[in-house]
Order: sequence, then structure tokens, then C-alpha cells
Amino acid sequence: MKQYLNRLVLSWRQWNAMERMVALASLAVLSLAAAASHADPGDFQAMPGLWKITTRSFDHGHAGSEQTRWHCVDEGPDPWLEFADLPGPVQCKRSGELRRSTALAWTLTCPGMSPAAAHGRVDFDSPEHYTASVKLQGHDVVQVEGRRYAACTSAND
Repeated sequence: MKQYLNRLVLSWRQWNAMERMVALASLAVLSLAAAASHADPGDFQAMPGLWKITTRSFDHGHAGSEQTRWHCVDEGPDPWLEFADLPGPVQCKRSGELRRSTALAWTLTCPGMSPAAAHGRVDFDSPEHYTASVKLQGHDVVQVEGRRYAACTSAND
């Protein structure tokens, strides 16, 4: 190993400035690629169990009453079905889905609205808590908070 490092250092000294810049740029690109690949979208970081989901809808900026439901999430579910199934405008279609290890984001295509005027997002600040929202033209339509409380006691919970 020491012999290999000595040859590498000797090679580095023999390279001109352009070769060194290309090598450093290549290392930077590889480092960024490694960091990006660390957040495996297949490894979504939400814990299974009994979740309390609190939803609040907004109409022209006015908050409606809170709706609470309890939901049992099994291991290995599709996070798009379990956590990003938020109420929103019925006429809008979800697209442009982006999944990371602690977040889900999407755009909504709605009739009569410019593209990207509507979007939704779910963000986990821990494996047991998340906040979510759907926005139209920068205004909240739905806000959701989910908190895991316990393990589920049976498959029918």
C-alpha cells in the first residue's frame, strides 16, 4: 500500500496544472455522486405502527376544522399510498413525483392553472413525525401532521 501511495504522490507531482484540475474536478463529481446516492429512495425512513393523522383544509385562506383519523401503517408499504395520499382539488392530477429518504414531493396539474402553480410535499423530521401540505398558487389548501404513537396490535387495526 505504501508503495502505491508513493507512486501516486510522484505521479501527482509530475502532472501539469490542467491535469491536476481535471483530477480534482473528477474527485468532486464522484464525491457529489456518492453523497446523492446515500439517500436511497427505496429506504423510506418512516416507522410502521399506529399513526394519528390531523388534517386541516383551507378555503380562500380560512382554516376549516381539524379532522383526526388513526391509521395503522405496516412495514414495507408504498409511502406514496400511506403518507402522500392527501386530500386536494379533485380536478388536479399528481405528477412529477420525487422521493427521498425523508421526503415526498410532487406537482399538481390543474385545469386553468399554470404548470407548477400547485404542489404537495411530505417532510419527515423524524421516523415518527411528519408534516405535509398541498398548495395552490402559493396558498395552503391542506395541512397535515402525522405522529406515530404505538405499535399496531393486529393486522386489522
